[in-house]
Amino acid sequence: MSRSGGRPATRFTAPGPDGSDAIKRLLGSVSGIAIGLAELRNRGYGTGHGPATAPVGLGPRHARLAVNAAFTWCQLMLDTLADPKAPWRKGQT
Repeated sequence: MSRSGGRPATRFTAPGPDGSDAIKRLLGSVSGIAIGLAELRNRGYGTGHGPATAPVGLGPRHARLAVNAAFTWCQLMLDTLADPKAPWRKGQT
């Protein structure tokens, strides 16, 4: 991480499809899933914070969106960790 607490000071550029602009955009969007879910939870729509009453304004479609987005993020993380050809594994035995 950089001293400012932001992104890492050096960027890793993967060869092949992982380094393509399209994949980078998709990965950036996927990282937004985690941020969006945290915002929903922290603004009182989750069970971890907020009032004890049921939230108003969110419906089943919002719940499905949150669940499916979380599933997509988790599946990508698990698939990436399990991938023996993952870019950061280069040079490992």
